[in-house]
Amino acid sequence: MHLNVHILKKAQKSFWFIPLVFSLISLVLALVTFSFDWWLSKHDYPLLPKVLFANFDLSMTIISTIASSIMTMTTITFSTIMVVLTTFLSQYSPRTLQNFINDRPTQRVLAIFVSGVVYCITLLILLKDESGQELFISAAFAAIVAIICLFVFVYFVHHVSNWVKVSNLIHNITIKTNHKIENSPLYRKKDKLESTHTGIDPLSFEDTEACYVYSNESGYLQHIEIEGLLHRAVSNDCIVCMIKTPGEYLLEGTAAMTIWSEEDDIKPEEYLNFIVLGPDKEPIEDIDLGIRKLVEIALRAISPAINDPNTAKNCIEEIGIILSKLARHKLPGSHIADEEGNIRIILEQPDFEDYLYQSFYQLRHYGKHDISVIAEMLRSLRMIAENNKKDVKKIIWTFKDYILEGIDYDSLQNLDMKFLMKHLEELASSCGLPDWDRDAVRNSFFPNKYKTEDANQTVENN
Repeated sequence: MHLNVHILKKAQKSFWFIPLVFSLISLVLALVTFSFDWWLSKHDYPLLPKVLFANFDLSMTIISTIASSIMTMTTITFSTIMVVLTTFLSQYSPRTLQNFINDRPTQRVLAIFVSGVVYCITLLILLKDESGQELFISAAFAAIVAIICLFVFVYFVHHVSNWVKVSNLIHNITIKTNHKIENSPLYRKKDKLESTHTGIDPLSFEDTEACYVYSNESGYLQHIEIEGLLHRAVSNDCIVCMIKTPGEYLLEGTAAMTIWSEEDDIKPEEYLNFIVLGPDKEPIEDIDLGIRKLVEIALRAISPAINDPNTAKNCIEEIGIILSKLARHKLPGSHIADEEGNIRIILEQPDFEDYLYQSFYQLRHYGKHDISVIAEMLRSLRMIAENNKKDVKKIIWTFKDYILEGIDYDSLQNLDMKFLMKHLEELASSCGLPDWDRDAVRNSFFPNKYKTEDANQTVENN
C-alpha cells in the first residue's frame, strides 16, 4: 500500500501526469461541446447571437487553423523547455533539472497547449456535414480555447525568463528545502518538544533471534518511509534496524534490515514496502539533496570556467538560511522511539554537525583563494549563530576553525586579513564571545602574515 502511494506521488511529479489529466478533461469537454451544438440545432439556437455560429466549411477551417496554431505554440514551448534544461545542466547542476521539470506552472502551461490540440482535433473528428445541421457553435468555443492558449503562452515566456535567473532558482530550492523542514513530522521545533523518555527497550536483543529482511530486487536505496515503518514496528511490537542507508546499492538477496520480535508471525516481505529502490543514486527530494544542489551551483560558479563568485555568495547565504532553520529543530536521532518511548527503529541519521560539514567542506576547499567566498562562509555561520541558542553557537564557533584552517593565506594580502578579522569579530559577537582571544587566533592560523605586518610597523616607527 505504501509503495503504491509512493508510485502515485512519483507519477504526480512526472512531466506527463498533468498533461495527461488535462487531455482527458479536454476530450470530455469536446464531447460536451459537440452535444451542446447538436442540442442547439434541435431548439432553433435560442437566446444566442448569430455571430457565434458558422456553417460547416467555415467551422472546419477555423478549428483546423486553431489546432495548427496551438500545435505551433506547443512546439515552441517544448523547444524553450529543452533550452532551459540544457542551461540548467551546463551552468548550474544536473540535480536542478527536477526543479524545473516538477515546476507546476510549467507543467500546466504544457498541459493547456496539449489539451487545446486534443480539444480541436476531437471536434474536427466529431463534426460531420452529413448530419444535416446548418450552423455550428463549436468554432466559437475553439476560438475561446485559442485565446486562452495565447495568454498562457505570454505567461510562459515571462515565467521562463524568471526561471533562467539563477537567483530565482536558488531561492526556489531554499523555499522547498525549508518547507521540508517545517512539514516533516520527524523535525520538531526544540521549544515545542515534550519530555519523553527513550531509554525503554521492551525487547531483549540477547534473548530474541534476529530476522533478516532481504531485498527482492537490485537498485539504489533512495528513500525510507520512516513513519510507515514506525507504525508497522509498533503494531508488530518489534524493533527494526536498517542495515543500509539511502544512497547505498542493494543487490538482489542482500539484507536491507534486521527485525527483532518476540512474535513468530512477522512477515519480513511486508517491511520491503517501506523502502524505495531506483536506478539512480540520488535520493527522493529531501533536506540533504536541497543543500547539495546549492553547493553544486556554488562550486560551478567559483570554477575558472564560469567565474561568478556573486552567485556562489548567494548560494552560501541561502545555505545559511536553511541551516539556521534546521538548527532550530530537533533532528531525528539514530534511535527512533514510539509515543510511549520504546525504541522501534535504529538507523544512521546525520546530526547538525554533519549537515554543517556537508554544506561547507567542498566550498572551503575550492574557495580558499577567494576572500569574498571565505567571508561569505563566515557571514553564513554568523547568521546561523544569531538565530539559535547557546548549544548551536558553541558548535558554530568551533566549526569556524575548520574554515580558517583551509584558507590559503599566502594568496591573501594585509587588507584581506583585516577584512577577515572583521568578519571574525562579528561572528564572535553573534556567538556571545565578545572577549575572545584575538592574538591566539592570529598566531594559530595566520602568524606569518601578522609577523610581516608587525615588522613593517616596527620599521615605520623607527
